[in-house]
Amino acid sequence: MKAKIGKRLLVIMVISAVLIALVVAGIISFTQNDMRPTDTKIVQILYDNKETLLSIEGVVGAGIACDESNYIIGIAVYTEDNMTNFHILPSKLNGFQVFIKRMSDVSEFEKAKMIIRKY
Repeated sequence: MKAKIGKRLLVIMVISAVLIALVVAGIISFTQNDMRPTDTKIVQILYDNKETLLSIEGVVGAGIACDESNYIIGIAVYTEDNMTNFHILPSKLNGFQVFIKRMSDVSEFEKAKMIIRKY
């Protein structure tokens, strides 16, 4: 009888240890994934890259690029109308597509929503 109780206790302990290990592994992998909203990620990326972006001749500012339905599609980099050296701008920034927009093509609403700007 004592042997059966000992084996049952051992089985319960092993199963408990496995379950605890799985839960801990799940928590670790969950915390390693970046669960921040996309707009928050982009704002941080823009602040992290502010000096680099604004040091490029012709770049006026940057913000969040949205489509016609107001869904976030990437990063908007706003340029002076006479900028010609677009090739030096990154096509992606930290995994987000970069969309180049001339200031003459941007609405006042979009200008006001720039996150970083030269002036």
